[in-house]
Amino acid sequence: MNCSSSEALFERFLDGDLTPRERMSLLAHIDRCTPCREVLEELRVVDALLLTPRDVRLAPNFTFATMAEVRAVQAPQTRRAPVLAYLVSYVVAAWLIVAAAFVLSPQAMRVLAVTFLALVASVMDAFGGVGHVLARLSGHDGTAVGTIVGGVLLLDITLAVVLGAALVYVRPRLAERLRS
Repeated sequence: MNCSSSEALFERFLDGDLTPRERMSLLAHIDRCTPCREVLEELRVVDALLLTPRDVRLAPNFTFATMAEVRAVQAPQTRRAPVLAYLVSYVVAAWLIVAAAFVLSPQAMRVLAVTFLALVASVMDAFGGVGHVLARLSGHDGTAVGTIVGGVLLLDITLAVVLGAALVYVRPRLAERLRS
């Protein structure tokens, strides 16, 4: 019998589950092999420790003392994300990109700007119409009030969308980067 085959039988030997022939072969190997004898002795000690019942007694005020320690621990400090700083950074970066695009490709940007201005004008007309209705409902008559109200509504909705996007998409990613 070699060492690897005898080590496979150690647990069964300690449990008393070996056949008489396996037991005799293992004992003969252990008599000749010092490393296997030492391993088997360590396993006997471990088994004896595991089989010995332990009675663990807790202090009478264990729960009270533990809870007092838990209460004494300070809550982790959380830093609020500076949403306004993110918004300002985003606006500055966007305008820098727009300026770079005008410098690098003025013709394409001119076409894009005209298209964007036409889109903004049509949205302003729509919100201006809402503003006119609100102005007439409130008793004011005139296009200036309607246009101002429509512009304010458009600005409010734009800021709400930008802040909402920043809170939903940008803030968790930035918070995760700050934690790591």
